[in-house]
Amino acid sequence: MTMPKTTFFHLSEEKRNRIINAAILQFSKTHYNKVTIDSIVQEAKIPKGSFYQYFSNKDDLYLYVFSRIGDDKMTILDNLMKDVINLSFKAYILRVLKQAEAFEIRDPYLSELKEKFIHQCPQNIRKEVLKNEIPKSYRILETVIKAYIEKGELRNDLDVKKSAYIITSITVQLEHYEFLEGDSINHIISDLIDILLRGMLKE
Repeated sequence: MTMPKTTFFHLSEEKRNRIINAAILQFSKTHYNKVTIDSIVQEAKIPKGSFYQYFSNKDDLYLYVFSRIGDDKMTILDNLMKDVINLSFKAYILRVLKQAEAFEIRDPYLSELKEKFIHQCPQNIRKEVLKNEIPKSYRILETVIKAYIEKGELRNDLDVKKSAYIITSITVQLEHYEFLEGDSINHIISDLIDILLRGMLKE
């Protein structure tokens, strides 16, 4: 993954956050192709020349923005591990998805950023973001699946890695599902999980 230059991490936390928040604002309100370094540095109140001390280009910054968001989201979801003991696997997955959704809608800029990522982000950049961020979901789901195997709810011979991949892929690609009138995203996800569980549950 492309990372900021070392000098970025020498900045104060306040200045780092100012740059990231300025980027989120610009990328959320403007088409990706029309966002400029000038607009970002103006919003962040930093000299344009200093931007290139921290990031190579706009793409570099965009990838890091999603990395930061992904890390924050994973921290929240990781904290849900304590609920494994009290919830069924399906109920746990639905709670994780609900928390992920709550994270995204807590800030209207994040919601707009996601919409523009889905519909306007250049394919090569989108592919890079997904390649960097999706494995974070795999890792958490692998830990969760192992916990439910130990709990006795899921099959002992379950392929943990592939199962985590399937669940993550379904949720990430849900935007391509052909929804019918009256369909609820939550109900569709619930039905998809039911289908998966038929092959995952311990008899």
